[in-house]
Amino acid sequence: MSALTDPHWRNAPTERDPGYFWAWQRVSLTLQRWLRDQVAERYFEDLARFENRPAAYPVIVYQASRLCHGRPRTEFTYDLRDYPECRTTLATSWKLTGRAIQAVLGRIERRLIEAGMDELAHRYAPVWHQDVLVAVKKKPKAYVDLLMAESAVINAAIDLGTERSVEAANRFGKTIQLNLRKVCGMDLQGLGVGALEEATRVLTQDQATCSNNFSDTGSLQNGDVRSAGSPDARVGGKEDGDDRRAHGRGEMSDAGVVADVDARRRDPAGQLV
Repeated sequence: MSALTDPHWRNAPTERDPGYFWAWQRVSLTLQRWLRDQVAERYFEDLARFENRPAAYPVIVYQASRLCHGRPRTEFTYDLRDYPECRTTLATSWKLTGRAIQAVLGRIERRLIEAGMDELAHRYAPVWHQDVLVAVKKKPKAYVDLLMAESAVINAAIDLGTERSVEAANRFGKTIQLNLRKVCGMDLQGLGVGALEEATRVLTQDQATCSNNFSDTGSLQNGDVRSAGSPDARVGGKEDGDDRRAHGRGEMSDAGVVADVDARRRDPAGQLV
């Protein structure tokens, strides 16, 4: 109901607005980062989960994976509907993630050492980052499930923000239930509310920035220029800074070419039942 009544949601750009892709791209990037951190944080609340390394590795790679910058005008997340026939998108999601995985492992190692679990901490030393990724590549199902759930939730949130109807709100709720009810053995449906709060924060910032772009005469200085400061705060930092973008049909440079400008609502990339 907040999304249906909040002024920042009601003033968010729809599919035919010039700023549609850029506004919702920022929302998608923020939600990708937020969901990955939240899933990892909740999964590893119990230190005993580190004992099962085959189950822990997909979560680690998921947290460190590359954010999807989408493709104008209507695609904002990784599209894995062609998996497993085609693994191009999957390969893109973990390309150049060496430093990011090392950073995640470094934090895990320090945490385990502080807990007095030195022997287990050694198993998560950053030096093993390639072994972690290789293990996930060999058995990627758990990792794929995480990316597909993420895409479904984000696309449902964007649909809610552009359609702004009771039907879209119901679809969002159903998507949360289907995709977050059982994530790595956890019920994470509570993240649905947090996702909307994060989206609201981004929309509020974007609309405030847009308002500041008006001159004293009230004319918009540059209505179509992409907002400065991408929310893509990657764990890996510089290594992931080649500005390549990912899409289900392969890798692309920057935001890519314009697809169907009249395309309507996206289908969820996948669902976990």
